Amino acid sequence: MRNPALSIDVDRPTSRHVRQNANLLSDLLIEAITYLEGEEAAALVAKARMAASREDVANGDAPVLDHLFANLSTDQAVFLARAFASHSLLANIGEDVAGRRRHAEVDAQPGDERPRTLVDAVRVLKDHGKTDAELAKIFAAMNVVPVLTAHPTEVRRRSMVDRETEISRLMALRRHHLPPDLDAEIREGLFREIALMWRTRLYRPERITVKDEIRNALSIVRTSILPAIIDLYGDWTGKIGQHGHLAPLLKMGSWLGGDRDGHPGVNGDTLKLAFASQSRVILDWYAGEVRKLWSNLAVSTAYTPVSEELLALAAQTKDPSVHRLDEPYRLALELIFDRLTAVSQKLTGQPVAFANGDTDVEPYGHPDAFVADLGVIIDSLERNGGERLVGSALRTLVEVAKACGFHLMSLDLRQNADVHERTLDELFRRAGTGAAYLKLDEDARCKVLIEELSHQRPLVSPFTAYSEETAKELATMEAAAQAVRDYGHGCIGAYIISKSATLSDILEPLVLLKQVGLVWGGAAPRASVKIAPLFETIGDLENGPAVLRQWLELPLARTILGDRPVQEIMLGYSDSNKDGGYVASRRGVARGASALAFEADRMGVGLQLFHGRGGSVGRGGGPAAEAVLAQPAGTVQGRIRMTEQGEMIARRFGDQPTARRNLDGLAAAVLMSSERPVNQLDPKVEAAMTALAEASFHGFRALVYDDPAFEDFFWSVTPISEIVGLNIGSRPASRTASRKIEDLRAIPWVFSWSQARFMLPGWYGFASGVERAGLSVEQLRDLAGNFDFFASLLSNMELALAQSHMGIAARYVGLSPDKVDAARIFATIQREHEAASGLALAIRGGSALLDNQPDLAESVALAGRSVDPLNHLQLELLSRRRAGDQDEELRLAIQLTVAGIAAGLRNTG
Repeated sequence: MRNPALSIDVDRPTSRHVRQNANLLSDLLIEAITYLEGEEAAALVAKARMAASREDVANGDAPVLDHLFANLSTDQAVFLARAFASHSLLANIGEDVAGRRRHAEVDAQPGDERPRTLVDAVRVLKDHGKTDAELAKIFAAMNVVPVLTAHPTEVRRRSMVDRETEISRLMALRRHHLPPDLDAEIREGLFREIALMWRTRLYRPERITVKDEIRNALSIVRTSILPAIIDLYGDWTGKIGQHGHLAPLLKMGSWLGGDRDGHPGVNGDTLKLAFASQSRVILDWYAGEVRKLWSNLAVSTAYTPVSEELLALAAQTKDPSVHRLDEPYRLALELIFDRLTAVSQKLTGQPVAFANGDTDVEPYGHPDAFVADLGVIIDSLERNGGERLVGSALRTLVEVAKACGFHLMSLDLRQNADVHERTLDELFRRAGTGAAYLKLDEDARCKVLIEELSHQRPLVSPFTAYSEETAKELATMEAAAQAVRDYGHGCIGAYIISKSATLSDILEPLVLLKQVGLVWGGAAPRASVKIAPLFETIGDLENGPAVLRQWLELPLARTILGDRPVQEIMLGYSDSNKDGGYVASRRGVARGASALAFEADRMGVGLQLFHGRGGSVGRGGGPAAEAVLAQPAGTVQGRIRMTEQGEMIARRFGDQPTARRNLDGLAAAVLMSSERPVNQLDPKVEAAMTALAEASFHGFRALVYDDPAFEDFFWSVTPISEIVGLNIGSRPASRTASRKIEDLRAIPWVFSWSQARFMLPGWYGFASGVERAGLSVEQLRDLAGNFDFFASLLSNMELALAQSHMGIAARYVGLSPDKVDAARIFATIQREHEAASGLALAIRGGSALLDNQPDLAESVALAGRSVDPLNHLQLELLSRRRAGDQDEELRLAIQLTVAGIAAGLRNTG
């Protein structure tokens, strides 16, 4: 049932602002519906909202609302689903503008005094004795990379996001005291935007394409992420730039267009599209900045000398104007602008913004040459008494250029190890090597692969016809090779190997990349692309350190990693959660990280961990900075990459202030975590945590995999069947056509549980694990007080428990045709929920979930008010669908409830 803590304290200033905002937006929605649809339609919405406001809805028992929904026609159901979903979106905006959610990622909790910005983190370290030289060394090694990824269950359309952005902007203006006429004008603007939103489709008629995903993400990058990065480098350059060059301390990565694991729509063409689209964004910004500098630096040699290097650069321009012969800075900047135009024409087929048509100058062959030309300007100004004339804009341009190059975001390639095996098997067979690769054992495979890397002879022939799968793999890798030639080595972040379990899984893509010139074989093989195995399941996480050791012991590994060897490893939160539950997954990732760091250090190699986190608690979600600080000591090492998926991209980076705050907080957390001393974990803490993880693993498996009725329970009591058929993501929901849970992708697994309000992946197994391990509350308190990892685990679990709603979940159980097994399984789940909630409170000493985080508690309560009636409507519609009603309008209504619930909970998995 709903926890009493999850209510709104109307006396809190933020609560009053939230309430005022929500009421205004709700009134405007009704006004828009009345204006566009008529009084009768508005009356239906008002009647439904009145029924939804009854107290019994919060407990999952809503007879009045259920009676109303049961008597709706399909058209009315579609209409009300739109109304409730729109109300849910507007409620989020009202809360955001009130100032709470924007700060949620980085605001301190009581007693938390950690630095929230990189500048503050530097100050703290200097106060603790760090010298400028030591800080410069730290910055030189730092690499903080949020990686944007597509989301198989992303439900928001770009056009809806545009409406939300404009509504947010207008609402923000109302925070100020305004004259009545201006306030009325803004209110009318809000009405117009809400009316347009009402007439805009919430759903997609067709499945989203990779092109759509690239365009949607780049829209946020262009409007908020890139401006935030520019702001940060400008700020950092002025306040901590004395510690050395900062870029590329922070940069962005992406999987959009390069992640082909189980994705039939990703290929070489999408890779090219992604790079060209990204390149246009960053080159246009560079061009704009160069034009501003050109306007400002009308510096004449009649008044100041300039460097010989600047004169040589200026002499290369083809500007015929006699008015600028004594203005070498302008002439040099014209040359830089023309060369940027040439780069854009080469990479995107279009000139940069503001260009005067085509140019016949030589394009920059590499971003370093662009940075070098800017350096000539800076050096000339500084050497001739104009250091203060350089200003932050020019230095910031240089730092951003170092971080973003001509590609803006580094693009990762990802593929499943099974595909690599099949591709190599075909290549070996067609090349006549005699190796039946798929039939070889692990040792034999490694021997064959190492031999293949010892020479330059290719396996691929242009005169051989290959299968569709193999041809697609080779074409994608060739596109990557061309990208490296066009954009430079930094354009490819890493080659991620999904389902990595053995040494051969690491060697296979190296052999494949050798076929396109990204790996060079011989006595000392080299590579221009990083290889990163992804350890996903609990077993793979446990075995990962041994695989890493095998890899690093190979002589060829050292030459491939280069002079300053750093090995990247990706850790999977999603599949490990689906494999062993929340506690075992988190523990498996943490232990794996520590063991990998130990092995890498023992072998004299740096480690960069790539955390494959999702948006939900069950998939590693939660505040990014907090997650970094909870990492085991010695595992961050100044370097970290982590995925940002789907709706979390808009939530964490949807506007420039929020993006800046989160990126700055992440960089600060990486710096502080890297400087934390590595201390041996108390053996008692280690033993207790290990016992809890193992016991939790068995408790989770007993329900999800060992109970023969659970698979049918899952498919019947959650909307997974309907989610699989919806156009909400470009990637299939399952790796195969089976209904097996192990074949289902982790994201729709989590999404389904959140739609039905179980939130099961974020907490199930904890309480039964505590019982099985025989741990007392006192032991758990000691763990939480002395182990940051466990404290973070509990905090995130408490949020998932608060977001769940067992009353509504019980209603979904009623959808199951097997009443006996469904009741039995739900009773087990409900007992676990009650026990986990009780333990969370007992450990913390609280009286209600989230009562130590009132802002977060209010957020959850607000979401419930918007989403609860949508759940009741979804239940009615699912009942009709499963009773045989195949009306297309009914399917649309279900899709609208899915979108509305996901928007209200801000959680699609």
